[in-house]
Amino acid sequence: MPNPEQLELLRQGVEAWNEWRRDNPAVEIDLSGADLSGDNLSRANLLEAKLVGANLILANLIEANLNRVDLKGANLIEAVLIGANLIDANLNGAYLCRANLGQVQAFHTDFTGAELTGACIEDWSINVQTKLDDVECDYVYLKYPEQMRCPSDPNRNFEPGEFTKLFQKVLSTVDLIFRNGVDWQALLISLEKLRVEAGGAELSIQAIENKNDGAFVVRVNVPTEADKAEAEKFLKQEYESALKTLEAKYEKQFQGEQLKLYREEMVAKQQVNTQLMGVIKVVAEHQASKIQDMMTSQDLIQAAQQIQEVLTRLQNNGVPVEKAQEQVANDLAIQAKSDPAVMNKLVDWGQILAIKAGETTISEVVKAVVPLALKLLGIPL
Repeated sequence: MPNPEQLELLRQGVEAWNEWRRDNPAVEIDLSGADLSGDNLSRANLLEAKLVGANLILANLIEANLNRVDLKGANLIEAVLIGANLIDANLNGAYLCRANLGQVQAFHTDFTGAELTGACIEDWSINVQTKLDDVECDYVYLKYPEQMRCPSDPNRNFEPGEFTKLFQKVLSTVDLIFRNGVDWQALLISLEKLRVEAGGAELSIQAIENKNDGAFVVRVNVPTEADKAEAEKFLKQEYESALKTLEAKYEKQFQGEQLKLYREEMVAKQQVNTQLMGVIKVVAEHQASKIQDMMTSQDLIQAAQQIQEVLTRLQNNGVPVEKAQEQVANDLAIQAKSDPAVMNKLVDWGQILAIKAGETTISEVVKAVVPLALKLLGIPL
């Protein structure tokens, strides 16, 4: 049962409540089981309060201070918590269906067993200590209101445990620094070896940054339980080993001055390719989701719209048409090498193009990008 005096004081309004909290910082707050549905608690100071089993349906908790608050089994369905401080809060088993968690600070927060289906998690801040074990979630939104559904396919929901796996794996990253551009073939080889070494763990490139000193940083997602220092060391060693293997292969094909010129050309190409990949990652900031959308498209018309959007952004930032097409195709090929579903989709598209290439219903951007991606993969159209 909630403390009746504290509950009555809270219902007098946030301003009166916060003033009382300032004057009585040591008083223990117990609002367990309180019915606060629909109440306006925006910016309320609920630091360390007990709200176990409280009813907060449709409550307004914008920028509320919920630091170290116990919310074990609280009903927060459709509550608005934009910008709230949830650091060290206990939301074990809380009901957060369709709640707006945009921009919340949730470091060290315990969401174990919470229900998050339909919640918006736009720009929320979590860290490795944020607990997402056994979260119940069919889908979430990455934008509000109800935009950028994840999974993007409206006919698919998360598999059991998929939400936890997806949003925890991005918390642990390894930064690889390259001074002379990136050889993507060598990098993919090293990533695949690490994946095998880690028992088939999912690995992906999260971001590419172009530093002012000419260096490039490739940020790679690794499992949270992985030893980041060992993962970084392994990737660097395997990358260098792959480079030497590729170099030996080139030496067999070229000799003398021809080999020197080829090496110079490859270094220059690595720089250009890395810069353009950086443009894709920065300019088309949601490219990863766009590529994923392309892969889940039911037909080429929808995919063409998404490809065109990425190309347009690149061209608006000074990237020539052909270079933009090459880089989008290259990105598709890279993902296809590590994801069989992407590979199958590209092959399916290629077969459709082979049959309908002459039809005006097939977009020109698809005709340009898809065959190029297949060519990079060594698959004839």
